[in-house]
Amino acid sequence: MSEDLYQLARDVPLVPDRVMLELANSVVVADDFTRFRQEQGVIRGLLAGIVGKERRRELLTTRALIDGQQALIGWVTELSGHVQVSDLALRRVANCLGETRRRSESDTARLSARLTELAEVVARVAEVCEERFTRIEDRVSALEHRQALTELRLRADDSFALSTGRWASGQTYATFPWPLQVVLLAAEVANGPAGLYGHRTGDKTFDERLVNKIMTTPLRDSPQGRFVVTDLLDQACGSLAGSERQLVAELLGSGLETSLVAPTGALVSVIGSAVELWALPQGARPAAPAKTALALVQRRHGMWTPRTSSARRFVEHVVDEQTAASRTLRRRFTPTGEQRGEPGGGHLAGSDAATAGGLLP
Repeated sequence: MSEDLYQLARDVPLVPDRVMLELANSVVVADDFTRFRQEQGVIRGLLAGIVGKERRRELLTTRALIDGQQALIGWVTELSGHVQVSDLALRRVANCLGETRRRSESDTARLSARLTELAEVVARVAEVCEERFTRIEDRVSALEHRQALTELRLRADDSFALSTGRWASGQTYATFPWPLQVVLLAAEVANGPAGLYGHRTGDKTFDERLVNKIMTTPLRDSPQGRFVVTDLLDQACGSLAGSERQLVAELLGSGLETSLVAPTGALVSVIGSAVELWALPQGARPAAPAKTALALVQRRHGMWTPRTSSARRFVEHVVDEQTAASRTLRRRFTPTGEQRGEPGGGHLAGSDAATAGGLLP
């Protein structure tokens, strides 16, 4: 105790009580500071942190607690040697400190409960946000998928228009007979963006458009009425030069390894096999190549005996088979397609023949 304060305490006996009460009050003030810091709002707390008030308040709180506790301890120790403080003052201080402690414990428990509640609220908010983010991601994915399909459709339209337009104007396949033009044009469309669009969406619009385009484009050797399929093929192949037959045969898959040959339907297999047989030297070629090709495909791939057909039915089957072959190849290049183990194809080497009952009368 300083000499001045000691002298004052001797002259004024109530001074020690007041000093002890004052020290106890400093502890209460420090506690109020702490409670104020805990109860201030989030925004106010952030603002206080920015402007430095929170740090200054923290220093004041800590300093007040330390000074108050040290002074209180020192003062009680000093007074215990002189018995200059009344028991009533001690009781008042003890009661005050007890209430302060209980209030601090209550504030701590309340703060802990608020923090627990806040944690639950944050967890619920996080869960809701996660659900919304998932829905947003799904919507974005769906939008991207639709956009990709839209872009593919535009490319398919352009590609289809270019392929059919060039063919109709005589820029492509013009030197080949009508049935060979049909099978080659159908393969070109099926293997391009139009075929890819149909594969991804299951849409057969381009197939229907191709059939209509072929049927509304008159060629000099387009068949009229019904015809015998094998006779039409022999007539078409017989009109080609040897190099042209070999070219068409190769375009339809002749000479490729089995793993490289595209799967084909029954009608396309017969056409390809007939062209291959017609491309053989005169001495090795059978007397009726188209009928021989039909017998080979029939023996290898099931009962199918075409007799006659119309131009539209012929075109429809060729387009359907070329589209199916293209889709089979596209599925094969995916894990799902590989697991299905879809068979390979070809003409004389073997094919995945489909029925062509529509060619029957």
